[in-house]
Order: sequence, then structure tokens, then C-alpha cells
Amino acid sequence: MGGVTSLARRDRPPAPRRPAGPFGSSIRLFSVAGIDIAVHASWILIAILVTWSLATGVFPATVPGASTATYWLLGAVTALLFFASVLAHELAHSLVARSRGVEVSSITLFLFGGVSNLTAEARAPGEEFQIAIVGPLTSFAIALLAFLVALAVRGNTAAQAIAGYLAFINAALGVFNLVPGFPLDGGRVLRSVLWRTLHDLSRATRIATTIGQLVAWAMIASGVWLVLTGDIIGGVWTAAIGWFLETAAGSSLQHAVLETRLRRLRVSDVLRQDPSGVTADTAVDDLIDRWVLPGARRAVAVVEDGRIAGLVTLADIARVPPDRRSWTRVWSIMTPGERLVTVAPGTTLQAAIAALGSGEYEQVPVVDGGRFVGLLTRADVLRELQIRDALGLDEKGQIGQTGAAEAPRP
Repeated sequence: MGGVTSLARRDRPPAPRRPAGPFGSSIRLFSVAGIDIAVHASWILIAILVTWSLATGVFPATVPGASTATYWLLGAVTALLFFASVLAHELAHSLVARSRGVEVSSITLFLFGGVSNLTAEARAPGEEFQIAIVGPLTSFAIALLAFLVALAVRGNTAAQAIAGYLAFINAALGVFNLVPGFPLDGGRVLRSVLWRTLHDLSRATRIATTIGQLVAWAMIASGVWLVLTGDIIGGVWTAAIGWFLETAAGSSLQHAVLETRLRRLRVSDVLRQDPSGVTADTAVDDLIDRWVLPGARRAVAVVEDGRIAGLVTLADIARVPPDRRSWTRVWSIMTPGERLVTVAPGTTLQAAIAALGSGEYEQVPVVDGGRFVGLLTRADVLRELQIRDALGLDEKGQIGQTGAAEAPRP
């Protein structure tokens, strides 16, 4: 399976962490056009299973008379080419997304295929459609190319068998991903059409997600039926894919709801204004005694004439040995103001989260007209969303229909 796109770990709501993506720790292999390519541990299992099925089932039937070692070699080569096809499918999503201004943190190959980890949703229905449809089109193009190769090498049974299998599996991959179930490519194509028609991303997401969950439950039921009729491996595999789709659909709905809130809320809705800070010549032990401990602060702004001159964090302080803190000055350990990423009070929370994520920061200075007004932290954002969730408030602070069941809890 391939063609699933994901918002990179938006449930914190965090910055994207490369190359883990939504499947936990992964192994980075290389990068393409600045996009990290990684494999999850589960990919090793499916690579072995695909190689085994090809070596023991497909190639003995299509390439008769070869040795066992040859069958396993053909199986391994074909499995690698298949996963290269999945990677091409995901790269197509990622490159089109990037060309439309949607950044991509990484691509992860895992048990069910591949996933492109996007850092944000598409901003318009047309962008969503283009990003989604290019994956299946790439798979169909690879299938056509493999079919033409199979015709060109008719005299070589091994090469023909490899090309024929790649033509079939890529065509199947393209067709499967066009199933109109979110978050498959077909579900995203459906959402883009609904979005264009209804002019409401949240409603379009709910409809596409519901259809995706129905498709998932149908696959789970089909898997159970296959197990009961004797096809244990096929049944378990079908049910597992269905379970994954059902889980991914629910997670995608939560991500979409959160993304909508982050896009409509502003930094000023969340920020606790506090323009105070220390001077650059403050001693580190004074910083600890008068600012860090009394206020339970993890970061303190360095302010000069009302402007942000730098930022000093717990990590910066911890690097100073205790016996040197009485004479070490803040200016020597702070991050200078010119190196800081800042946001304005009118910045959307979506953009502010991206700023936090640009360096995996825990806080970002807020500047209004050149003057420092406070620090926005991840905790501030999470607290605001939790309060609105608990009170059943929409992003405008009014009673809405998006209650606790729809807003993800960090």
C-alpha cells in the first residue's frame, strides 16, 4: 500500500521531527531533493515476506527450471524494485506538495507501503487534488513502463517475469489508492472535490473520513470472512490493512480539526503578555535566583530598551558549571536576538507552530512593532486548546459543535 500522506506529528502540536514521522523511530537511509528517506522496522518484515512469496510462489511458476538460489535472487531484486516504485509514488506526492508551498519533512517506508509526512494541509482544493492524484498517476506510469519492458524482453523469461510482476503490482497499487476512502489518495481526491463544492474543509474532511472508515470496516469484515473460509494469510493481511486505514482515518480527522483551529486562532489569543526580561550583563546565579526558580521559567528573554536582545534557556544555564555562575554573564551564553525566530501577535497559531518547529524550539519570542511583548510556548498552545476543548468552544471562543470528541487531546 502507498500514497498515504500525514501531518507530521501534529498532535503535540509539535514541530516535525525527522525522520521519525508518524510511526515512531525510523532508520534514515538517504535524502532526495532535501527530503529524508527512512524505513520503519516493520518494513523489514514486509520486505522479507514479499521476497519469500516471490521466490517460492511467483517465480517458480513463471521461470520454470531455475535453481532455488536464482528464485531467491529474483525475489530480492523484484522486492527492491517494488519498494523503489512505492518510493517514487511518495516522492511524486512530496515534490508536488513542495512545489505548491507545502513543506515535506520526510518519507517513511513501513509495513503497509509508504507515507509522505507533510508539515501542513493543502491551502486550497486544487492543491489537495494535485498532491493526491499524482501518486496513483505515478504508479500507473510505472506500470505502463514495466509492461512495455516486459514486451521488449520476451526472450528473457526472468526479466519478463520481473517486469510483468512490477506492471501488475503498480497497477494494483494505483487502483487501490484511488479507493475513495480517506486518507488514501482517492479519499483525498474526494475531499478536494467536496471542499470545492461545500466550501468547508472541516465538513469535507468528516465526509471523506466517514467513507474511509466504512471502507476500512469493509476490509476488516472481508479479512475475517477470508480467515473463516481458509485463507488465513490473505484474511489477516486484508484485516490488518483495514485496521490501519480505520486508525489513520480517525487520526487524520483529528489532525484536520486541529489544523483548522491553529489556522484561525492568533498568537494574541494565546499569549500571556510579559515584556519583562533580564539584561545581558546579569550574572547567571542572579538569573537563576531571581527569574528561573521563582517563576518556574524554562527560558528568559534578554531585553534591552524594550527590544529582544537574546534568549537564555535552561539548557544554556546547565552548560555553565555551578562554581562559575556567579561571574558568568548572560550575554556569554544566550542566543543572540539576530539568530532568534520571532512571531507577531497577529500571526496564526499554525504559522507560530511552524516557527517553533523550525528549530524544534519550546518557545518563540513575540514582537510587536519591534518591541518584545512576551514568549509563546508550546505549553501555552496546548493549554489553550485543552481549555477550549473542555468548554466546547470553537476557534472564535463561542459554543460550537466541535466538542471534546473532535479536538485531539495532546
